[in-house]
Amino acid sequence: MQLDYAQIKKLLKQSTILFDKHTVAKKTQELAELIDKEIEGEVPIFLSVMNGGMFFAAEVLKHINNPFILDYIHASRYGNEKFGASHIAWFRQPKSEDIINKIVYVFDDILDEGYTLNEINRFIINAGAKECKLVVLIDKDIGKEKPIKADYVGLKSPNHFLFGCGMDIYGLYRQLPDIYIHNQDSEEILK
Repeated sequence: MQLDYAQIKKLLKQSTILFDKHTVAKKTQELAELIDKEIEGEVPIFLSVMNGGMFFAAEVLKHINNPFILDYIHASRYGNEKFGASHIAWFRQPKSEDIINKIVYVFDDILDEGYTLNEINRFIINAGAKECKLVVLIDKDIGKEKPIKADYVGLKSPNHFLFGCGMDIYGLYRQLPDIYIHNQDSEEILK
């Protein structure tokens, strides 16, 4: 969906901050401290899930003092849509030889329904990783069981459409330091 500048600005006006940047920063630092202690004596691989996970990963990783290898993985159910598709589209997987016998941490912005992270976890384990740990900024309460749980969760949210801190709305506003709830139906934006 193509939005004009006025419609894009209206998105933000029709939204409310759920978690401010100070809350997000505090939680990312807490996660970094936990992970940094856990990886002592190891050289893990940290995979950022593109595109949303890169913002969260960058915030966490700048507080990690132990050595690690950084790479990325790109799989999605969403594209620029607000609701996920029924299948996972793979755009990039790390080479199996890079993750065999390694501890792998996967960083993503949100654990929503869990299908994408479940598939990423399956791929990493099947590729021979010693262990796969999932690290998410947001674990959204969707009111039903998910196929996977995160090992590390920054914040828990109600079941609303969120954006900011890596999460987007129509491909926009990933860069915002606060996390917003969008309060209006999509059709309202276009009026």
